[in-house]
Amino acid sequence: MAKEIHFEDRNITVDSEISSAGEWTKTSEGCFRVLIDGNTHIVEVIDGPDESGAMTVKVGGVMREVTVLDERALLLDKMGMNTTDTGADLQLCAPMPGKVLSVLVEAGQDVEVGDSLLVLEAMKMENVIKSAVRGTIEDVNAKPGFAVEKGELLLAFKG
Repeated sequence: MAKEIHFEDRNITVDSEISSAGEWTKTSEGCFRVLIDGNTHIVEVIDGPDESGAMTVKVGGVMREVTVLDERALLLDKMGMNTTDTGADLQLCAPMPGKVLSVLVEAGQDVEVGDSLLVLEAMKMENVIKSAVRGTIEDVNAKPGFAVEKGELLLAFKG
């Protein structure tokens, strides 16, 4: 199964045990010897991955935050449906056309990064849309059962 690891400004594609950047060899549970660009690195998984693929690893004794995307996440990202790149936007717009199955928040509610906001059905898959920001919900436009188009306003955060 192909995966992609994002850290700093690099993207490394990993296909099973062989990657385009080198070879990954599991040395023990949570530890790998990785050959990248001709250099060998010891990678130790410290925490994660969580639901978004974020994890903490130690590379050569240095802690790094990385994101691991599986095939499904890579496909959604390729199709422009990645909901993690919203930055500090105060509006959440539909990342894809679909049907709102449920709204999990209400106006006035405080949310943290990663909190589930709503469930959107698209391409016969249920997609849990999570908050990319910490804040308070100002207004909820999404209603269960409503069809939405890509870019349509679903909810707004207080500024």
